[in-house]
Amino acid sequence: MRLLYFILIMFLLAACQPIKSNDINVPEFDISEFKPGGEATLKRLNTRTFIHPSGNLSLEDELDFWDGFSFFRDPWVAAPAATKDRDGLGPLFNARSCKACHSRGGRGKLPNVGISKPMALLIRLGNENNGAAIDENYGGQLQPFSITLSHQSLSTPIKGEADVKLQYQMLDGQYSDGTRYQLRKPHYDLVNLNYGELAEHTVLSPRYAPAIYGMGLLDAIKESDLLALQDITDENADGISAKYNKVPDVLNNKIALGRFGFKALHPSLAQQIAGAFVNDIGITNPFFQTDTCTYIQVGCRQRSKIGGHDSQLEIPAKLHQLTEYMGQHVAVQPTRSLKNKKAQQGRSLFYQLKCDSCHQPSFKTDDNYPVKELAGQKIWPYTDLALHDMGPGLSDGKAEFEANKNEWRTAPLWGIGLQNRIQGYQAFLHDGRARTLEEAILWHGGEAKAAQQKFIALDKPQREALIFFLKQI
Repeated sequence: MRLLYFILIMFLLAACQPIKSNDINVPEFDISEFKPGGEATLKRLNTRTFIHPSGNLSLEDELDFWDGFSFFRDPWVAAPAATKDRDGLGPLFNARSCKACHSRGGRGKLPNVGISKPMALLIRLGNENNGAAIDENYGGQLQPFSITLSHQSLSTPIKGEADVKLQYQMLDGQYSDGTRYQLRKPHYDLVNLNYGELAEHTVLSPRYAPAIYGMGLLDAIKESDLLALQDITDENADGISAKYNKVPDVLNNKIALGRFGFKALHPSLAQQIAGAFVNDIGITNPFFQTDTCTYIQVGCRQRSKIGGHDSQLEIPAKLHQLTEYMGQHVAVQPTRSLKNKKAQQGRSLFYQLKCDSCHQPSFKTDDNYPVKELAGQKIWPYTDLALHDMGPGLSDGKAEFEANKNEWRTAPLWGIGLQNRIQGYQAFLHDGRARTLEEAILWHGGEAKAAQQKFIALDKPQREALIFFLKQI
């Protein structure tokens, strides 16, 4: 009996031991990790804003970048207006400009607890069983704002769709070493509904606007390189089942691999930008040529017809392409203290916990990608752009084409440690619930549960080393 007791104690002690560096093969440090965007990486660290052109753009091409930036920065106004290139706002919308949701090219501010009309936090509407479903009265995305009364004299008055009520429930937890932590779980309700009740099966899916740097490089990854990572049935038995969403390519009228958006809704950066224009600002474009008014929203439909853009798009192809050019070339910042001893310890732990199973460290972009500055680059985005089951804790209850309610696209990690330095605040995950990187890891479930449990088992210096590494990439 005493021997059995001794064996049990030794087993428990071994289970609580910190991970040792020789438990798994850690790849040697690659000098290219200093430049996560390859030659397109920003040449010098700049902590004022994320908005910088690719480090390998010519001065002439930088002029096009800043021209495109003006359509990102400047607010849109209701049509008809003297500024024809900037009118067409709404009739319903989330924000007047891209910048309002992507502050300094990063993530906008989350709403406070209580009732508000959020901008950087979008509420998508759908249901669990139909990946293409939208709400009959409110469409596919809540739009809390409407154009002002002065622009409504010829139509039925327009009201924003609803307000959002945000509350948090605090959840307590504990690491294996006894250190306690607390997570916050958000709860959303729609109040002041102006177009009737939501459909019975409509669910609310919050989406916190992401940072926009490096998007062109993600667009430049070869599809075959992504599909090589797909393992839907977990044939290699590692507990990770990467799959890629299959979504409409609206210009080419076909189904394509999704890579942009929290559930990989869009197959290209151009379509992602177009979707944001029409859904967030109410700007029709070459991809989405009609406003998002539903049948019950009579004032919205009337106003859409008299805005002065009945025979042309609110942002035509030439200006949309200029905005896309800017989006392609928002530079990734260089990494910071990666050779620091603490960062190297954290890097080893990143691989030992098998975080790289989903956060694929590196790719080489397509040599034949049509934008030469983005082609053939060794990049370090730390994402596979694939969907993974993140467990019920992060479920939003909404399907999105082939993405189910528990599945989310792996978020890129490059530049993640600069959010607080550049913007003065930080929040992580698809809805901003995580206040720190530590909390973001603790929310990982489903396929990432094993890595989360290994993180919980680390001692405090190891946890700090891993977080330090993440803040350097």
